[in-house]
Amino acid sequence: MTTYDPRHRRRAFLGAGVRLLTGATLSRSTIAPHLGRTMDLTLTTVDGGSTRVSGQAIAALGAALHGDLLVADAADYDAARRIWNAAIDRRPALIARCADAHDVAHAIRFAAHHDALVSVRGGGHLAAGFAVCDGGLLIDLTRVHEVDVDADRRLARVGGGATSGDLVAAADRAGLATTGPIISMVGVGGFTLGGGMGWLHRALGLGCDRLASAEIVTADGRVLEASADRHPDLFWALRGGGGNFGVVTRLDLRLAPIPAVVAGLVVHPLEDLPAVAAAVRSFNASAPDDVGVWLMTRKAPASAALPTTTHGRPVAIVAICYAGRLDAADRVLEPLRRAGRPLVDLVKARPYAEWQRALDGSWGPGFGNQWLGHYLPELTDAAAATLLEHVSRVSSPFSDVKLITLGGAMARVGAGETAFSHRTARYALAIQTRWPAGDDPAPHLAWSAALFTALGPHVTGQAYVNFMADEGPARVADAYDADALRRLRAIKAAYDPRNRFRLNQNIQPASAL
Repeated sequence: MTTYDPRHRRRAFLGAGVRLLTGATLSRSTIAPHLGRTMDLTLTTVDGGSTRVSGQAIAALGAALHGDLLVADAADYDAARRIWNAAIDRRPALIARCADAHDVAHAIRFAAHHDALVSVRGGGHLAAGFAVCDGGLLIDLTRVHEVDVDADRRLARVGGGATSGDLVAAADRAGLATTGPIISMVGVGGFTLGGGMGWLHRALGLGCDRLASAEIVTADGRVLEASADRHPDLFWALRGGGGNFGVVTRLDLRLAPIPAVVAGLVVHPLEDLPAVAAAVRSFNASAPDDVGVWLMTRKAPASAALPTTTHGRPVAIVAICYAGRLDAADRVLEPLRRAGRPLVDLVKARPYAEWQRALDGSWGPGFGNQWLGHYLPELTDAAAATLLEHVSRVSSPFSDVKLITLGGAMARVGAGETAFSHRTARYALAIQTRWPAGDDPAPHLAWSAALFTALGPHVTGQAYVNFMADEGPARVADAYDADALRRLRAIKAAYDPRNRFRLNQNIQPASAL
């Protein structure tokens, strides 16, 4: 068992590196005034019941934290419980805004003692909304967002609450990058633990493939270091198994020298989707690993980057990120860029950090969201026709469908090397349905459900956990091959036999089956 040293979080990162603190240093807090008068509270238990917890016990937890503890009458309680998906409106009984692994361990032990339901917030960007629970304890990692970059070792030490924007900004100072999401406000932790598809997964592997080690607080409050050499079973499970095994408070990620990319959008009329899809399919058949291609279909947003003549028009967008030699970019990308009759071509050389946040404007907070996903064995003409039919009558101008080219480095990781499965699929598809807060979600959810069903004849039946709604255990099982799922359930039983970490794409412990 690893003994937690409270000085651990304050040690300098070994090696010559660059330190970026993306927020103010936190000091040990006194009991907040609202906790000093806290009355007994009723908490939701793991099994959906309730338990009464004394105000004295709650105040003691607050006093033990380096961060702070919020109850419902705290001034910033409502702000703290809100996440990116405005469709999620849940009210935890307690919010532990943790400053370090010490705080997380205290919060977990408190929850275990009272058998309280727990949710964990990292970036808070997963559309399924598991970050917030009703009536339980929310463990909030947003203050654990430090990023340390060791340029010599090409390694980033990333806090469990850091966003991709935090990581990219720190790594970019050293001309380095790693596989991350295509939106900068996405949390590094959830993205990586779920697998991690982004602009660079063909060049560098998935986000989980870049994980060198992790600090994790398990269900019994232990703080462990998981790597290939220490708790290797747990390390294997973290690379694709999601947040099922504990609270990850730090991730060590391998970096690569990628100071600049040739990247941008090539926008086509939606009616040209069949021809555009055929061009993408042809290009991908021999594309080098350095090229990431995402085919997006939606109504064009009112973005300053797009001509006003495209705004609100249904379009097919080929999003390109080339991370190879810049002097070869024109030759490599020419077949893809000259295909069809593009309305605009915005592809150019730019810093990777700039490209990684280029789509943020279309994906800010204040909207309801639902994500559904599939894997495709191939981008067939029939699949493209199905997309054209449904996207042409999309219910919301804010929704889109993303078709992500797989293969490359991520496909060369052997079956069974990580918990992430289904590496042989050619494409992943995400139906990202989005509507303004306050709108009736029913027509938008009906549209996404119809498209999800219509794609049935063209998909593998498998799933990617980061592109799923709260769809139940059978769909979670679709995210893993049979051997991986058996192993994950055994590891879950070893580290979380009570299934305390169940607000996720949940893998039930073997003992519960």
